[in-house]
Amino acid sequence: MTDHMPWGHRSIAKAIYAFLKSKEKEENFEVTYAEVKAEMGIANDIYQFSYRYLPLSSRIGRWVSYSPQIRKVLEELSVSNLPAPKKMVQKTKADLVISSYWFHSHSLAGWKNKEKLKFKLWTVVADPWTVLPVSYNSKIDMHLVYDQIGVDVGTKECGIERKKILKTGWWTRPEMFGKFDREKSRKKLGFYDDRPVVFVGGGSLGTNSLSKLLPALMLIKGKAGFVFNTGTDKLAYNLVEQYIRLFKKLNKDSEVIIKNFGWIENMAETLAGVDIVFGKAGPNFLFDVVASGKPFVSITHIGGQEDGNIEIIKKKGLGWVKERGTEAADFLLDYLKDPKKFERKFKKNIENEAARNQKSMEIILEEVKRELK
Repeated sequence: MTDHMPWGHRSIAKAIYAFLKSKEKEENFEVTYAEVKAEMGIANDIYQFSYRYLPLSSRIGRWVSYSPQIRKVLEELSVSNLPAPKKMVQKTKADLVISSYWFHSHSLAGWKNKEKLKFKLWTVVADPWTVLPVSYNSKIDMHLVYDQIGVDVGTKECGIERKKILKTGWWTRPEMFGKFDREKSRKKLGFYDDRPVVFVGGGSLGTNSLSKLLPALMLIKGKAGFVFNTGTDKLAYNLVEQYIRLFKKLNKDSEVIIKNFGWIENMAETLAGVDIVFGKAGPNFLFDVVASGKPFVSITHIGGQEDGNIEIIKKKGLGWVKERGTEAADFLLDYLKDPKKFERKFKKNIENEAARNQKSMEIILEEVKRELK
C-alpha cells in the first residue's frame, strides 16, 4: 500500500510488490497492490511547493518532527485519514500489510491496536540516512530500513524493539539492475553514435533546478546528447522546450542533441542508454541510477529530508555534489572534455552498492515467509 502521489513512496511500493508478485505461485501467497489517497489537507500542497521551489525549507520540518506536540497532532490527523486505508485492508482481507507511506502506517497502526486486529503491519522507513522519527511507531510489527543508521534511529531515538526492525538495503525495482542493453536503449532515445549522453532530471514532480544546466549548453563544442526529464511538472517542461527553440536558433550548426521528456514510464531503459546523471538527490532516484551503473551528480536536494543522501553520495563514492551557483554547469563542461575519466572514477563503488541493494528483496521475502507461517 502507498499514497496516490507520484513520489518515492510509490516507487518503493511498486518495487516490493513486483518482486513479491513474481513469487506468488512459488510461495503460495497472493499479493495485492493499492494506491490510497492520503487525507492530509493542505499539508500535501505545502510539501509539493517546497519540493519544487524551496528545497532547503524542509530542514524546518525535520526539526519540528522531533516535537512531542507535533507527533500528537500527527496521530490525531492519522485518525481522519483512516477510512480509505482501512477499507482497502478490509476489502483484501490481508494477513500482512506492507505500507510504504508513513501516514497510512500510522493510521492503520492506531486502528489495529485499538481493535486488537490480527493482521500484521509493516512499514517502510523511506529515507536512508536522514531518518525522521515519524517513520517509526511502536504499534507497528516491522520497520524496513536501509541500513544500520535506520536501526539506530529506531532503537535509540524512538524506543523501537530491535526485533521490530529489518535491515534490508534499498528497495529498487528489479528491472533497474542491468535488464536493458545500452546500445539498443541509446538508439531508442535517438542517439546513434558514441557521443556522451547526459541525463538531467529525477523527481516525478520536477524541480526548478533543472535550469541550472541550460546556459552551459550554449558553450558546448562537439558532439553531446542530453535527456531532460521534468516528470509531471508542466512549467519545467515548457521551460526546457523554450530553451531548445532558442538554442536551435542561435546554434544552427551545433552537434548537441537535446531530448525533452515529461513523465518517463520506463526509467530503467532510459537510464541504460545514458552515461551520467545530473539530478535531484532523492533516495529512490539515486539508487535507481546506482542500479543502472551510472555516476550521479546532485544538483539539488530537499534540505533536512534528503541531507543524508548527499552524505551517502560523498561517503560511499557514488558521484559528485554540485549544487551551488554555477558548480553544476562548470562540472558538466569539465565532464564533456574527458567523459571516460569521470565515468571510471566511482565505477567499483557503484557496482558494490548496487549489489548490496539487489539483495534487499530476497531479505524481505524470507521475512514474509516467516511471518506468514
